[in-house]
Amino acid sequence: MKLKALLLLAAVFVANHGMAQTAEASQRLTKLSELGNSTVYEFNYPSVSCSGQPTVLSAALVAWTPGEPEEKDSIESVHIYSHATIGSDDERPTTKGFSKELTALQTLPRRTYGDLTDDISTDFVGRCIIIAPDYEGYGATRSLPHPYLSQRLTARQVLDALEYGLKLYRQQAAEKIDSNQLLPLKSDWRTFGLGFSQGAAVTLALQRLIEGEGLSEQYHFQGSVCGDGPYDLVETMRYYFEDDGTSYGAETDHRKGMITYPAVVPLIIKGMCDTYPELAGYGYGDLLTQQLLDTGVLGWIDSKQYTTSEMASMWYDQLEEGRDTLDRHYSPEQMAELFDTPRWGKVWGHADKMFTPATYAYLNDASNFSTVPEKAENAQQALHRALAENSVVKGWEPQHRIQFYHSRSDMVVPFGNYLSFRDAHPDGENTLYRLNDTFSNDDHIDAATLFFLNLTVTGSLAAHYQWINEGYIPTGIKEAVAVSSRPDGWYTIDGRRLNGKPTEKGIYINNGRKIAVK
Repeated sequence: MKLKALLLLAAVFVANHGMAQTAEASQRLTKLSELGNSTVYEFNYPSVSCSGQPTVLSAALVAWTPGEPEEKDSIESVHIYSHATIGSDDERPTTKGFSKELTALQTLPRRTYGDLTDDISTDFVGRCIIIAPDYEGYGATRSLPHPYLSQRLTARQVLDALEYGLKLYRQQAAEKIDSNQLLPLKSDWRTFGLGFSQGAAVTLALQRLIEGEGLSEQYHFQGSVCGDGPYDLVETMRYYFEDDGTSYGAETDHRKGMITYPAVVPLIIKGMCDTYPELAGYGYGDLLTQQLLDTGVLGWIDSKQYTTSEMASMWYDQLEEGRDTLDRHYSPEQMAELFDTPRWGKVWGHADKMFTPATYAYLNDASNFSTVPEKAENAQQALHRALAENSVVKGWEPQHRIQFYHSRSDMVVPFGNYLSFRDAHPDGENTLYRLNDTFSNDDHIDAATLFFLNLTVTGSLAAHYQWINEGYIPTGIKEAVAVSSRPDGWYTIDGRRLNGKPTEKGIYINNGRKIAVK
């Protein structure tokens, strides 16, 4: 990101949202709860905000803490858990309600799964630390916007959580004064990425960042498990306009121009507008209709009070009663132009009523997507460039294995996202990465439930992590690792490699460390 563009974005950000920041970086892990052999902590850590300024974010850390540890016991793995899309701040990882989801990795039975592969044990998976960032806009930075699907930025912030969380853990484990003894890290500990939906895209972006900056050895990084992620935002958006319910060999209820999970549209548009410099000169109204804005959805998102399901329920009520929250009144008939209710409690959006006419016309024209515009001459082209810039399928060659899950019947994050990744890396399928597309025949939310059941109940997790752990690095990629690990490598804060040491002021990455150029 060029400095001038970064400063422009920062100015717009400050004007719209101020610089509210009260948290300080933690000196110790703070205990939240205990669940069985797991202890949940939280911590605040230094990072960089979407405005390019220093910030302090929050994260959870779950430690395996057996009640009666044996002398040989140690932490064998570190899992970086990137969470799925949330709307309410109460859904963030540093809440007690999130703890059970985080501790699932540490409650696996200690046995082998001979029917899956020979002698695969869950021990090295469950004896672990889990680090789960809240993301910017939640927890310590709840008053600020969440940079939704700003992949490079979020990956940078998650990497900062990994670095700082490990530092605090090691310090505290060495003190040996905690009531739940923190175990030391094993000499050959391993790190894995894990996420579903938005979290899967963040996980893939994180792997790209770790590999690109030559940090795999430092963090003992092995690979990732990714479920139904929006890796290609352009492909995701095109699906809404093109699919007639028969794509990818699966029959669904989706129809062209329908958004089956309408909250995703304002979330994407808001995320792109709040973080992408070329959209800083435009407003939400350049992309979204006034009728959609009048429902109050942007206020709901900013408030961090409502889950996306609750937003759908409020839209349902507006549709049934013909009213909204901004004293801008629409009849039920007018609201029906915006939304459908295919069944009780469900709300689907009409793309031609959610997007402005100019935006709808642009997104509905397949010829606009043969190439990415070289520059943005209007809001629609700026959006196109933002979506392409925040996709994570191209521009890198993975060095570690990736286990993908993806339902072919997903109408929110379509299967085309996996195909886009496969097409960008055709030589790696079933060697460097592989796919499970049979775990679910359901839509996004139900697929998420089955994803976690597959990982933590059926034993699939052990098999997948063992496969990832075996490793596979083709010769050509080994050479790329050597090049990307050079000490003279300089990067912007969002992961773009520079030709040499920058001359403009700002925060940069050099040899895995943040450097301020003055």
